[in-house]
Parts: sequence; structure tokens; C-alpha cells
Amino acid sequence: MAHSLNYCLNSGDHYNRTLSADELRAYLAELGDNLADQALLLTLLAGGQRVAQLLRPKVSDYDTGTATLRLWDAKGRTTSPREHLLPLAPRAAALVAHLIARAEAKGSPLLFSTYGQTQLADTTPGKRAAEIGAAVTGEPFDLRDIRRTCETMLASMGISRDTRAQLLSHGLSGVQVSHYDRDAYTDEKRAALMAWESRLHEIATGTARSNVLSMKQRNAT
Repeated sequence: MAHSLNYCLNSGDHYNRTLSADELRAYLAELGDNLADQALLLTLLAGGQRVAQLLRPKVSDYDTGTATLRLWDAKGRTTSPREHLLPLAPRAAALVAHLIARAEAKGSPLLFSTYGQTQLADTTPGKRAAEIGAAVTGEPFDLRDIRRTCETMLASMGISRDTRAQLLSHGLSGVQVSHYDRDAYTDEKRAALMAWESRLHEIATGTARSNVLSMKQRNAT
């Protein structure tokens, strides 16, 4: 197990894998109430966001009226971080509300703080994910694998490539995006995250929510 954990944490070694539904179910079952686990859960519920970005928001970056969390994406060839808005589905919104209550109780402006004013270290959730992976699957995986798993499953649900790119904030470059395409894709991202939470519910419980159509079914109607 120690060998697997070290393998997973070594940035030079990477399986480049996706998790099966059974592996994802086992991963979800291990997530508890500690702050690192809550960060991992929110990352998953939000469609596979980059943990480093998800740890940085302040309480003020969340709009309770629209259940929208604002992140800042500094990746790519940009001189300043790009605003990345996440219109959250109900379970993720409830988790953020819990984190806000925790932050307010500590007098902290941060959603993820260890002692009130200090942000949870970027590396902590990744180490925790690797521990869970080594324990429950017998094969190492890291947060890139979780992110890849989310996108792969979203694609299988019929979420378009453009919506996935907007939701996961990757591949957004070029003249069209930089100067002409100002659409925040709010409706598309919200619909995708609603469908994604339902899919995670199915995976975690082995049951389907009969009142929720898949994106493929919606697109066909």
C-alpha cells in the first residue's frame, strides 16, 4: 500500500486512468466530514474542478441567491485570472452553505481555512485522495484521474464538448473566447451539474432518480 501511495504522489508517475462506477462509489463512501474530504466532495460535485482553484474562494465569492460560486482560473496564457462561475446543483450548494457557516463561526473570510485565516494547503486534498485510492481500489489514482473520470462520465451522459470545456475551464483560449464569446454558459453549466449530481446519486446508491432525465434524453425531446 505504501508503494502504491508513493507511486500516486510522484508527479512523474501517472496512470492516466479513469475510475469505474464501482471505484467511484467506494471513493464517495470514504469521504467524511474533515475539511480535506469536504474539499474533495465539493470538487467532485462541481464536476471535477481543479482543487487548487476550489480552495481559494472567499465567502464573498458565493452568491446565495443564485447558488453560484466564483472561482478564478489563472491557468493558460493569461495576464490576469479569468473569472470562472459555477452555478451549483442542490447538494453542492448545501455543502457550500455548510462551509460558509463554518467560516463565519471561525471569523474567517475563506471557505476552506484550517485555523480561521490560513487556507487549507493545496496538497492536502490530493494526499487524502491518494490515501483513499490506495485503500479502496488497490490501484493508485490522483486528482487528475478524478477530474478525467468526471469529464468522461459527463461526455457519456451527453454533455457537449463545449459545455464540458466551459464547466471545467479548460481549453478556453484563442481570439473567439478572448474577444467575442462573452456568454457565461450559465444555463448549460447548471443543467450539466444538475444531471451530474443525479448521476453521482445513482452511482452512490445504485438507484436512479426517476424524475430526472439524462442529458441525452433531454436533447432528444
